[in-house]
Amino acid sequence: MESVIKQGHCAYCKTSIRPVIEAGPHSKTGAKYCPNCGAQIWVKHHCGANIRYEDRYCPKCGEANPIYLGNDPEYYADKTNNEE
Repeated sequence: MESVIKQGHCAYCKTSIRPVIEAGPHSKTGAKYCPNCGAQIWVKHHCGANIRYEDRYCPKCGEANPIYLGNDPEYYADKTNNEE
């Protein structure tokens, strides 16, 4: 099963937000939010990396992601093929 994030939907409200997911954080605010529920989708990490809400760690410096979804795949619907 493909996750709702990979399908282009918000993990919180399940609204289609593919443009928000693909766009990256706003150049001035360093963040981007779901236009339907307001959940933060993107953050500009203090090291300069762009991190989405499903990334557990920063790919640049390895620190924990401050907006990480969490570990509840049933609620957040970010299942991998091994968890089906």
